[in-house]
Amino acid sequence: MAQPEFLNPDFIENNTAEEIHQRMMNSLPDDIDDMPGGFPYDFTMPAALEKDELINYHLVRALMIAFPQYAWDEWLGLHGQQVHLERKLPQNASGKVKVTGKAGAIITAGTIFCTPATETGPSIEFQTLQMAEIEETGTVLIPVSAVESGTGSNVMENTVVLMAKPDKNISEISNPEPIRGGTEKESDNDFYDRIAAEYENRLTFLGNDSNYIRWAKEAGAGDCIVIPAAEGPGTVRMVLVDANGQPANEELVQNIYNYIVSPNDRSKRLLPTACAKLICVPATTMKVNFTITGLLYDETTNMEQIKAEFSSAVKTVYSSAKQQSILRYNDVRPIISEIAGIMDFDEFLMNGVTENIKLDIEEYPETGTLDFS
Repeated sequence: MAQPEFLNPDFIENNTAEEIHQRMMNSLPDDIDDMPGGFPYDFTMPAALEKDELINYHLVRALMIAFPQYAWDEWLGLHGQQVHLERKLPQNASGKVKVTGKAGAIITAGTIFCTPATETGPSIEFQTLQMAEIEETGTVLIPVSAVESGTGSNVMENTVVLMAKPDKNISEISNPEPIRGGTEKESDNDFYDRIAAEYENRLTFLGNDSNYIRWAKEAGAGDCIVIPAAEGPGTVRMVLVDANGQPANEELVQNIYNYIVSPNDRSKRLLPTACAKLICVPATTMKVNFTITGLLYDETTNMEQIKAEFSSAVKTVYSSAKQQSILRYNDVRPIISEIAGIMDFDEFLMNGVTENIKLDIEEYPETGTLDFS
């Protein structure tokens, strides 16, 4: 849910510099010259300009930051503090790197592995989180974390293949699985959604589905599916994705479990006593490939911009689709027409058809290829 547009209250109206200055001129005695270019006219215009700025900019902004639905940046952060919420900071992607080499060779904590630089971007660096020793088999899996935070630190499998400082004892490097979990700073809209949910759910019974979803998001999840009685009475299963809509990695899954269960400090435990067991797992995903033919657009946009806007907008449909276990064709198709600059298109397909896509209960839709032409 996006923050609503702020509408100026009535008392702000009729306060442009010209309207203010005209009222000032009307208040002059009849025997004082009020014509443009006269001294009274020129001396009072700066005051009218200052009052215009004070009312239409500073006063309006002061009103906006007083309410969370209109606040932004650090002002929204102050509203979050009122309900004990902090904005989620950028996160580093994490995963594992497989190192092949001489048995017994030591790889120190902080060793840097990286992807090759390309024409479109620099090398992405990952550092080892602990010391490791190559096993007798000649390989070892080492946990790594991206040096830089953000979505740019997410990489596909078998792309981390270099070592910043080559070691003669190491012959091959790879990441068998994608390295995920890198996210950007939480947006104002997403942070406001959590603040609004906190106000809405404050007086509800702890332990309903909305509480589990709220706790998961507080701990860094982008979203989650809650499955009650997953393994019988008193058990809850949480299926997790990160802020990018990707399956949560091991680190995020563990962080969310620790945040809710707090195994080392029961005084901070959120999990209700009635729940004997909490199970946190990453989601599985259903790839959805989108095809558009005969796409016509004007000079105000381009193909890359259209793809970027579609990718962002379709995520809002994914949120409701996973709750209903179905991605509806008629919910996604209108997104194209709503993108600024698009004039017309011939055909729109999801996975090659014009039909709804069913989702399993633990399955999230994920954008695959965008074949727009």
